[in-house]
Amino acid sequence: MFAPTLAKADESISGQWRANPGHNVIIVMDVLADGHWASQTVQNDKVVAEMAGTYEQKPGNSTSGSIVFTPVKSKVSQEHGAATVETDRYTLESGGNVLRLVTNEKDQMIFRKQPFAKQ
Repeated sequence: MFAPTLAKADESISGQWRANPGHNVIIVMDVLADGHWASQTVQNDKVVAEMAGTYEQKPGNSTSGSIVFTPVKSKVSQEHGAATVETDRYTLESGGNVLRLVTNEKDQMIFRKQPFAKQ
């Protein structure tokens, strides 16, 4: 019997993140240190995408590297389009409180770390 292998990851990018890319869109993303992630995209107060999956992180140094997000499950609207594997370069800024993801050398998304909600 084979045990599933976990994606390569570390705690540097783990946390609850939020991006406001404009056009009345908000993206929230939970990145876990165990190599799993989940995100929700809301546009005009309507959920247009929910995704979850695994990621593989390849640090170049303590604040940058590359990351491959692989969706395992998704629920997306037609306007959003299908979930696909995404490869990004990442940079942690402002003491690890800002996560900049760059895809294809031109598209970038800036996420800000959110404080954990007290229960």
